[in-house]
Amino acid sequence: MTESAPLAARLAERIRREGPLRFDAFQEASLYDPAAGYYERPGRVGRAGDFVTGPSWHPAFGRTIARIARRLREEEREKEEEISANGEEGAPRGMRPLTDLVDIGAGEGELLAAADSALRAWGIRDQFRLVGVERSARRRSIAAERCPSAAWFSSLEEISSPVSGLIVAYELFDALPVRALFFDGEELLERRVALTAAGTFDWIRTPCPDAHAILEAFRARGLHLLRNQQLEIRPGATGLAAALGARLSRGLLLVFDYGAPARALYSAARPNGTLEAFHAHSVTRDVLSAPGDRDITAWVDFTELAETFSGLGLDVSGPVSQARVLSSAGIGAELEDGPDQPSSAALAVERNAIARLVAPGGMGESIRVLLASRGSAVKDTLLEWPRLMQSH
Repeated sequence: MTESAPLAARLAERIRREGPLRFDAFQEASLYDPAAGYYERPGRVGRAGDFVTGPSWHPAFGRTIARIARRLREEEREKEEEISANGEEGAPRGMRPLTDLVDIGAGEGELLAAADSALRAWGIRDQFRLVGVERSARRRSIAAERCPSAAWFSSLEEISSPVSGLIVAYELFDALPVRALFFDGEELLERRVALTAAGTFDWIRTPCPDAHAILEAFRARGLHLLRNQQLEIRPGATGLAAALGARLSRGLLLVFDYGAPARALYSAARPNGTLEAFHAHSVTRDVLSAPGDRDITAWVDFTELAETFSGLGLDVSGPVSQARVLSSAGIGAELEDGPDQPSSAALAVERNAIARLVAPGGMGESIRVLLASRGSAVKDTLLEWPRLMQSH
């Protein structure tokens, strides 16, 4: 069957040929199939798409991220001045290396475009290197048109030099494929995707070949599953976290995502796991229908990421709310009156939109942020709620 055939038909043929699919294989194809995967179609993220993210909701998000990058730049300058004051020789002013702002899983480039605009408005754009990493060729092309001054890559490995500055990963980990599991009280089973007699996709439970290793790893972390508990694990999370942490030579790494510490994620509060799909701003537990037409996601195990970062020598804090980080970073300055403000009605609309980024009950609280730093104190300023950084 050719790649031009519908994705559902190709997945059905694969199941007939190979047997029931592990869910991470089904999810991988649904999201990333080169011809018909969800993320190969433009316009899926944003107000007109299936769901919104902070960067796609309003440019104030990207401009606030630029404020954090600028603070990291100022921190380096202060260190240079301290070295000079002590009679030591630092880098000549004109040869000071650029500060990196790297967006991993950059989508269609909204974050970097807004950050680029802010850095230009402050007259310091030439002090920064903007880098976007986006796996989807279609979305990467759109992003490069939106922010042509950034360097664009398909993978983290293509960035040749270490990162000194800021790395942002917004809803990166929750888009990594997961294995779907079921614990019956004694045995851990794999939930696979099978075909019904009618040719539709459905769940089937099969033996899990590495069940013992998974359960032992859970017990070693002090995690105990309940009888009849559904859960997800994310095989690629540790490797990606290790790659990000190792790439950061100095600065700050911010992971924005839906998730929880492990004890909360695998607790009695979530007996059915967190696997769900988004379509037209609606959420459903049906993750098997219409592959390629809906986003499929599951919550992130923040403890797993934190342990990985800590093991690489990074100083880790969180997770805390997106509202806390953005407010401490100075998003309040976006609401200040200026000489070029629009009419009062338009201003109210703008302020309401920006407020959605930090409002309780919305993404301001539901999106959590894990902060990891190396050789920088900027992380701590983002945790001093409600202290605000300088707005300019």
